[in-house]
Amino acid sequence: MNQDLYSYSIQMQRFLEAQDKRIMKLEHELKRLTDELAELKNKPPIHVDKIEYKFDQLKVESLDGTLNIGLNPTDLNNIDEFAVNNQPVPPAPNLFPGREIVVQEIHNDILSDLENMIHDAETQLKTSLESSYHDFIKQDVERQLHQRINMYFDNLSYAERAPQQRDNVKEKIREKVKSDIQTALFQFITHSQAETGGNPNGV
Repeated sequence: MNQDLYSYSIQMQRFLEAQDKRIMKLEHELKRLTDELAELKNKPPIHVDKIEYKFDQLKVESLDGTLNIGLNPTDLNNIDEFAVNNQPVPPAPNLFPGREIVVQEIHNDILSDLENMIHDAETQLKTSLESSYHDFIKQDVERQLHQRINMYFDNLSYAERAPQQRDNVKEKIREKVKSDIQTALFQFITHSQAETGGNPNGV
């Protein structure tokens, strides 16, 4: 009996010593983390000054890339859902009658008028683009056009989706997309002039 009590007391002593070491180790780790946190709090915030790009110092070797019409269409793929008052709002059903037909009509109208829009931008900016620039712009606009038109359809209010609103909505979206294209054209031509030191033709 005494032997059992002695063995038990030895085991208990070893257990208490192990627990004591563990507590000391945890206290040491806690102090280290507390010191690191205090050091992070005392560090001054990182400040980034204004970054300026000088386009007139760039030299253009080849023409490629994307002419973005307003919002970059690739950004639309990253929009998962909208929220109002932190509550998710499911997308409204597409109630607009004959939407696909109207989208195609707007698409065709804009493409048929695109050459005139390019010439108007050239006239206002008093410059002349090479035909390769015209082809590049047309291809890039055509590639983005359906997605851009559909984006405006998705943002229609419930009242605007009524059948009697068809002509008004068609004209409204057509003008919005044309305005986006005109803005993109002005930016593209202006940057092209800056990069070539004047006229995009190098004149």
